Amino acid sequence: MSGDSSYGINVDGSFTQQGGSVTAIAGNVSGSNPSSGLDVSGTVTVKGGTLTATGGSAAINSSYGIYARGTVTVSDATVTATSGSAGYASYGLYIGSSSPSVTLSGSSSLTARSGSATDTAGGIYVQNLFGSAGSVTVEDNSTLLTNSVILDASFNERPLAPTGEGSWLIYGQSNQTSAVGGSYTLTDNLTIESGNTLTIPSGSTLTIPEDKTLTADADQLVVNGELVLEGTFTADAKELTGTGAIVLGDITLTDDKGMDEYKDYQLKLKSKKVTYVRALSDNSQYGTICLPFVPTSVAGGQVTYYQVLELESNEITLVETDFKAGKPLFYQTPGTGSITFSAESAAGVELVTTPATDSFMEGTMSVATPTAGYFLKNGNIYPIANGDKVKVKPFRAYVKGQNDASQASVMSVNVARP
Repeated sequence: MSGDSSYGINVDGSFTQQGGSVTAIAGNVSGSNPSSGLDVSGTVTVKGGTLTATGGSAAINSSYGIYARGTVTVSDATVTATSGSAGYASYGLYIGSSSPSVTLSGSSSLTARSGSATDTAGGIYVQNLFGSAGSVTVEDNSTLLTNSVILDASFNERPLAPTGEGSWLIYGQSNQTSAVGGSYTLTDNLTIESGNTLTIPSGSTLTIPEDKTLTADADQLVVNGELVLEGTFTADAKELTGTGAIVLGDITLTDDKGMDEYKDYQLKLKSKKVTYVRALSDNSQYGTICLPFVPTSVAGGQVTYYQVLELESNEITLVETDFKAGKPLFYQTPGTGSITFSAESAAGVELVTTPATDSFMEGTMSVATPTAGYFLKNGNIYPIANGDKVKVKPFRAYVKGQNDASQASVMSVNVARP
């Protein structure tokens, strides 16, 4: 550990990289001087390749991953700027000039992280003490990961929101703004610090891929956009709140479990792919169905769907209808064996956890035991008489109603013409 300043690379002027791989690592400083991975008195321009700049610890002064006195421009390149712990300030990327800016374009990636500091810490710190100018632009196909973006103008620090059609994740330090912009996919395991809240705004998406972990409490994440959960979220995802949706991976629904494991989600629910297999009775090609999604593929036979049009004492009249998520229906098929209902979408297939309201039918998402109404068995429709209970499996339906002595013991079915 040195008492003098330490630089991985020190440039008196501008720094330009046009491909290749550059690594700039500063040492630790024990005295009153700074430690900077890449220290540049002018602009920083990276056109292709990889740049890694790491500042060491600074016992009294400041630590910088990249320190620049001009604009920072990254085009089709990967830049990682990380600062160490500091007795004064720690900045992953520090820019101080009369018109400070950071611009990412092409397929670029910038990661800027700060260490701990006694005074101020920031992933990206943009300073212009003589005006309010300062910008961070993330263009289409580029990504930004940082723990904060701060503008210091006229000695007035405040969060600086990135702009552009790209994506970013500001995961935050305590008391600093955290947010997701665009559609961001985690490239590293990430921990949201205690006391900080990360918000996914409406129109934005945060994806946790299969091999990544987001560590946070449920109340530290507000989902007003979408959270795509393919990997690991350490808290209970059912407790997440907001006005948005959670998108799960592949789901296979079964008659054994129904929707019980999904009913407690507070957010709207989606799945990349959802499948349900209905075993067909050997002696009937009629059935009832109430699925939490709209199938885009039906394999195993042509299916026609019906809803109840009219209910009389000895006859139920059905009419052909369309399929809607949660809608309780009758169906008819010439198929045998089983039918597979499925839907798949990269954007997520919407799921409902409660059946839709219907004047004549009641759908089931879990096992139901109605004591009144009408149920389908072996192709016939029977009234539930004398308060007897009938077990209705998940993803099916029964006809609502109160039976009386005049009720026929077996109801006939009439299909109305459209």
